[in-house]
Amino acid sequence: MNFDPLAPFYGAMEFLAAGGKLQRCRLEFLDEIPKPRQVLLAGEGHGRFLPECVRRFPEARIVVVDSSERMLGIARDKVEPERVEFIHADLLNWPGPPQRFDLIVTNFFLDCFPPDELAVVVDRLGEMAAPDANWLLADFEIPTRTLARLRSRIIVTILYGFFRIACGLKADSLVSPDAILQKAGFSKQRRMTSEWGLLKSEWWGRA
Repeated sequence: MNFDPLAPFYGAMEFLAAGGKLQRCRLEFLDEIPKPRQVLLAGEGHGRFLPECVRRFPEARIVVVDSSERMLGIARDKVEPERVEFIHADLLNWPGPPQRFDLIVTNFFLDCFPPDELAVVVDRLGEMAAPDANWLLADFEIPTRTLARLRSRIIVTILYGFFRIACGLKADSLVSPDAILQKAGFSKQRRMTSEWGLLKSEWWGRA
């Protein structure tokens, strides 16, 4: 995958396609979780979530990992760098610190991986999570209701087709990470959906 070619246009593309809907999905539980001390933003992309995380958790240390150097550059320009560490790396290969982070965030990121790679990424992030960690994720999903399901399938198929051509995305369908998260010791605390069930926000936690 290579999101560098889209980096300069990604923010405008998101706004034109979805307005503020994806951002509301990202921020859904940010004010409800316990205040973290060490935060990992995995696949943060163009940095829509990062400034809000910095503002709401002024005492936290934040690490941003992304495989797109140009996306990281755009995200870096949105915050003061003192409390944020930016790492250009593929999470499939990045040997992150074990049991360090008490907040993991994966916003519209896990849907980029086919099943075998998704399992590796979630397992790696689980190893980096502290014993009492929380995990926030925002993503697309296919609801069960007939009309909503059809609408979501059409939208998701178009998105995967576009990003496969533009960025070399390997995944071609949504895969639920629930079973892998549960295996890593997380349980679902809260869940919200919007846009006829197309968008989901979830808060997972370790006891």
